[in-house]
Amino acid sequence: MSILRLRITFDDYDDIQRDIDFKAEHTFADLFVELLKSVGFDQKHKGTFWLADHNWRKGAMIGEMTGEADSPLRKTELVEHIDDPHQKFLFTYDEDAKWNFNIELIRIMADGEYRAVYPKLSAQAGLPPVQYKETLIIPTRERTEPDGRGRKPRVKNEEGDELSRLLASMSMDDDDDDVKLPTEEGEEVGEATEAGDELELPGDLDLETDTEIAKLAEEFNNTIDTSDDQGASGSEDDDEYGGFGDDDDEYGKGEDDDEYGGGSSRGGYGGDYDE
Repeated sequence: MSILRLRITFDDYDDIQRDIDFKAEHTFADLFVELLKSVGFDQKHKGTFWLADHNWRKGAMIGEMTGEADSPLRKTELVEHIDDPHQKFLFTYDEDAKWNFNIELIRIMADGEYRAVYPKLSAQAGLPPVQYKETLIIPTRERTEPDGRGRKPRVKNEEGDELSRLLASMSMDDDDDDVKLPTEEGEEVGEATEAGDELELPGDLDLETDTEIAKLAEEFNNTIDTSDDQGASGSEDDDEYGGFGDDDDEYGKGEDDDEYGGGSSRGGYGGDYDE
């Protein structure tokens, strides 16, 4: 019983090789299965065997097969296409991925090992490449848009996403609570307050040290209308000493009063006394 040792290598990876022993009566279908098994590939795609010369140039096609599908290669023995002690074959697998293998006969043994099961993997070197390259999916963050005032971004809400819509509305409510205090005379309070609204100040503010609040209090005091106080202090006919009219002299006496303040119709002490 002759044993054929075939060395299998990748066309693009020189450091990877597998040595597999076959019996002379094994077929190319057996080679198809053992070759893919040795590198960890599946058998779902089509593979094709070709003859090759000593320079690995492709020659005539031997045949093709796919997995469990019926193929003439199941009846084509290896020895039928071996006429050189260093016979070479080419094997291509998966037309999309284009995996290319080089197969070379490196040894012919007259007898097999005792109780060995063939085909048999006798030697291997190097880790084979991954058959299917996984596509890395990078998650993308949800885009945000400014809310029109240059403050916090407003989150785009998808239909049915009630939680995101609620969080976005709460964030916008917090922005509307900002109040701007006046820093100079005549400056408006800000966008958050309207005309007629009362400006509530915190009770723990120190008006003596906070210059901004002190200016606000001083401005408020200067706007108090003092017309009522002026009317209560006296009329236009009063003099600078609080007199009662133009008929009073500098001491507050009228023309008809005597030197002690009595009227003209009364005596020296303010009038006649009843006896």
